[in-house]
Amino acid sequence: MPLVESSPLPPGTVREKVDRITEFVAAVFAATGIPRAQADLVADVLVAADLRGVRSHGIARLPYFAVRLESGRINPGPDMRYEQRTETTGHLDADNGLGMVAAKMAMHEVMTMAAARGAGFVAVTGSNHFGFAGYWADMAAQRGLIGIAMANSGRRTTPTFGTESLLGTNPMAVAIPGAAGGTDFLLDMATATAAVGKIETALREDRPIPDGWVSQYSSPAALDERGVLTYDAPLLPLGGEGDETGGHKGYGLALLVELLCGALAGSALSDRLRGADGSAPAAMGQFFGALQVAGFRQPSEVHADMESTFGTLRAATKTPGHDRVFIHGEPEAIAEEENHRLGIPITPALLEQMRRLDARFELGFGW
Repeated sequence: MPLVESSPLPPGTVREKVDRITEFVAAVFAATGIPRAQADLVADVLVAADLRGVRSHGIARLPYFAVRLESGRINPGPDMRYEQRTETTGHLDADNGLGMVAAKMAMHEVMTMAAARGAGFVAVTGSNHFGFAGYWADMAAQRGLIGIAMANSGRRTTPTFGTESLLGTNPMAVAIPGAAGGTDFLLDMATATAAVGKIETALREDRPIPDGWVSQYSSPAALDERGVLTYDAPLLPLGGEGDETGGHKGYGLALLVELLCGALAGSALSDRLRGADGSAPAAMGQFFGALQVAGFRQPSEVHADMESTFGTLRAATKTPGHDRVFIHGEPEAIAEEENHRLGIPITPALLEQMRRLDARFELGFGW
């Protein structure tokens, strides 16, 4: 259910203070020519993933960004242009800039529209990886709004009955705020059985790839010389191989995200297929939304029904070895409290990546 990594941390893992890790990540991006305010934003998004136990989407992604920024595949100084299309919809051209910068701009627009009109939606074209989708959906929830965020990519997931890596893992997130002191709902999921970063993390830590993550008709999952998952091992959609266990449903969700973030935004899948390996712009599209809870019912009534629903689920009979049914977002909140208190876990493989970046940009952190 949750994105939180459930496997044990590998031997040799150390913990580092959140502030020092955040400063290091910002310094890496600043060293590639990103303005400091934007570097701080990216650092906040990536570190937030590690804090929430989503190690696959945290600072482990640094090499992904560094390679693309140094090669010019991401524009460090984009001219992002927003166009208001109707009272509740808009379009943003990210000009091949950082996905986090585009996402923040888009979320500002959708939340402004939702506050004034009850709802707001923005489709984004010409973007790049924006971190974990839940960061942006939760931004709306922190303001009492329902938040929606999703993104496409390419050359990662095979369609049902296909054997090629064509669609992305196409994550989607929805956040619904609960009452003060109550439980928020935050669903953040890939439409593939597993996110790319989860497979990369498993490979770096010498853990086996579970059955059902990668097509049985492909090459074994492996990392290239940059530590990035190769493209000849297609991931499976949610539900797995074929249609007997519902793989066609996961494929449908992936295609839905592709269309909302692609066709609606003006972002062609063929461009993402060319740019997936970093040899051309990533050409990612994204879709964001915000809704007023009060646009449907009194918020107090909505929150009361949410808590009643959560209570029923929590009271369910538990499977052997488990004493709790979680609501989406709770495992991440538990991990965040622990990692703030103990420090962010840095595995040996991740530490080596950080040392290389520290040396390459002469940052002087001395990991």
